[in-house]
Amino acid sequence: MATMPANPPDPRQPTTGSARRCARDGACRCNRAAHASDLDALLADPQFSGHLLRGNASAIGPHLPLLDQIVGVTVAGPVILNDVGVHETPTVTGGPIRCRPGRVSLRLHPDHLGAALVSEPAAQAPPMLRLFDTDGNTAHATYLTETSDRLAFEAIGLSAGTFSSEAEGAFEVGGADVSDNANDAPQVIVCSDDTLDDQVTQLDSILGDGGVSRLATMPAREGFARIDSRQAIAALEHAALHNVELTMAAAAPGCVQLHHDQLDGAREHEGQMLPASGRARAMINFNLVTECWVTWTQGVWGPTGSIEIYDRHARCGLVITQTGAVPPAMFDAWDHLMTELAA
Repeated sequence: MATMPANPPDPRQPTTGSARRCARDGACRCNRAAHASDLDALLADPQFSGHLLRGNASAIGPHLPLLDQIVGVTVAGPVILNDVGVHETPTVTGGPIRCRPGRVSLRLHPDHLGAALVSEPAAQAPPMLRLFDTDGNTAHATYLTETSDRLAFEAIGLSAGTFSSEAEGAFEVGGADVSDNANDAPQVIVCSDDTLDDQVTQLDSILGDGGVSRLATMPAREGFARIDSRQAIAALEHAALHNVELTMAAAAPGCVQLHHDQLDGAREHEGQMLPASGRARAMINFNLVTECWVTWTQGVWGPTGSIEIYDRHARCGLVITQTGAVPPAMFDAWDHLMTELAA
């Protein structure tokens, strides 16, 4: 498993870059306005070498699979998801859920994304491509590895002016995606049910406002249950013991990074947990988690349980669930665990 080439932002530090207050409490005194955004800090650094790309950051999405093997990192409040693989062609809100083992999958909200920036290699960091939210803070970072396609990376930087026009067709919901001809991943079409949201709605509601509105409705939702952090930790340890096939979705503003594979291990120490799945690692600081919920959505096999993790700003940092047509035995194991957890 490759490690992250550079230290991600400390999730204990407040997100910066605007004077916007905490989404949960209008009286919150989060010190967001006292610091420069990630983008401003980079551009002001005299040692920084790189350049901004034209257009919205989401327009670069169809070009990401060309980079070959990369490390994809998303920091989502108390959660960091680090994955190694080839980018899946990203989807946008309203589109299908697309994730499979060995692929780095992104789901984007174009209205909540701002600039994109290409960084040249530095002393302690490889070349990277960063997507920023509208406040200038990092939504996702793609680090190049020794096996990445450097020519494709350079082409992205040189072709920045063509992204806006080329990307529109690739991101049309329901339209043909011709940006990655080798992508044969099946599109997950969830079942319909009037009593439950489907999994597309689940992820898109979190992308819409960070999950603030969704969290506010949870106490009134039948079958939803708030659980203690220790219960969530124990559930993940149990799932890892049985190598249950799961999807982890780390939700940053404007971007959800998904990873799907069996859970190989999950170890916790003093509130810090490290679930391992395939070539991905998620780092969860439960000391900064204020609410954990068991929720239900309509998936391929019917009602499917999720563990959703929220921080003190009422924003969802991580969803752990099952997407796609997992083997029936895997679904039964996860369903039994979620049912017991919500009881």
